[in-house]
Amino acid sequence: MLKRISFALAAILVCTLVFQSCSKETETIQTDPIADYLPMQVGKTITYKMDSTVYVSLNTVKEVHSYVVRDIVEAEVTDNVGNPSYRIRRMIRSNDDTLVWGDNATFIVTPLSKSMEYIDNNQRFIKLQEPIREDFVWKGNSYINTYSNPDLQYLDNWEYYYFNVGMPFTLPSMTVDSSITVIQRDEILGDPNNKSFYYEINQASEVYGKGIGLIYRNFLHEAWQPPNITSVAGYYEPNSYGITLTMLSYE
Repeated sequence: MLKRISFALAAILVCTLVFQSCSKETETIQTDPIADYLPMQVGKTITYKMDSTVYVSLNTVKEVHSYVVRDIVEAEVTDNVGNPSYRIRRMIRSNDDTLVWGDNATFIVTPLSKSMEYIDNNQRFIKLQEPIREDFVWKGNSYINTYSNPDLQYLDNWEYYYFNVGMPFTLPSMTVDSSITVIQRDEILGDPNNKSFYYEINQASEVYGKGIGLIYRNFLHEAWQPPNITSVAGYYEPNSYGITLTMLSYE
């Protein structure tokens, strides 16, 4: 009789341990929602210092031009497939003239249940994807047709991932207490210091501040063709460009 009770207690104990183990395996990790790091509200503005890398003198010389830009959440709209979205209008001015603003660009931001999509120059990017946790990876450029357009082939198969989730980020104007960094690409092909040979740089990252939105962006696509019979000096490919956005203030 005692042996039967012992076997029964042992069976109950095993079942309890198995149940607890299974429960732990299926436990859902709670993370911050995307809206915490990219809040959308009509009238919201963020002002940035913008450093634009351009290629002049028949694409043989690289220069950096600096401006001030202001992103304004202008209206609620729908995107090209009918999803509720927001239109962002970017205004621009020189560093010197603080009064004269001009139109620069328009973007569409589409909040979805588990992601945030961004349309820039008719190309759709998946900028943020849940869950927001360290090293989570997703294909941020998966909507872009990189095969039929040679100028976009450098965007193929980019794997975005989160880094420094929830960490402070220091800007020249302030320190943001909680942020997430999205590493989109960090690739160098060849040697940029040796212009006798082809090289290519693809580097892109963005930082989002909690309760604010995009606070920093760094992007550079640069491809160099070495000297040849048609260009004795060599040249940067025409689709090379770079942009750095550094937040100055927000409202």
